Amino acid sequence: MAWIDETHEHAAEGVLKEAYARIVRALGRVIPFYRAYSASPPHLHAHLDFYEQIRKLGVLSKRRKEMIAVAVSADNGCRDCTALHAGFLRAHRVDEAVVAALATDPGRALDEGRVSGAEAVILRYALKLTRTPRAMRAEDVQALRDAGLTEAEVFEVAFLTAYFNYTNRVGEGLGVEPE
Repeated sequence: MAWIDETHEHAAEGVLKEAYARIVRALGRVIPFYRAYSASPPHLHAHLDFYEQIRKLGVLSKRRKEMIAVAVSADNGCRDCTALHAGFLRAHRVDEAVVAALATDPGRALDEGRVSGAEAVILRYALKLTRTPRAMRAEDVQALRDAGLTEAEVFEVAFLTAYFNYTNRVGEGLGVEPE
């Protein structure tokens, strides 16, 4: 339960009920993060529209998108988002030991070499942007290019990192607890 009043599925009406139906179609259930949005159903619909587009658009693989989501969410301590996206990452057949390591301590997982190659470079960039955005330098972007990423992929890594930081801060700022 979040620190603000929530409307649960059985009590939802109108625009909120419609939003919850969208979530159930996509996830099979309404997760706590989305219940926190029940205070403002128009914002919930806007967020769902935005997230649907993010999932569809772009050039990064879904696996890489979910790796960013797990690493950023875990680093931010957002247990709800970490758990949800760790499940999505498992669906992309990422080894359970890697998923568990990223969900527990993504920096350590990288230091231990559990993720390598371009994906390690992506996650190091995402963690730096999450932790110290003012410390970002052109060299950080160049490291992504040197790992083989295109300009569109570089943009998307920054964009997704920022997006998951945003969602984590909404969840953490409202006290959203995992299921």
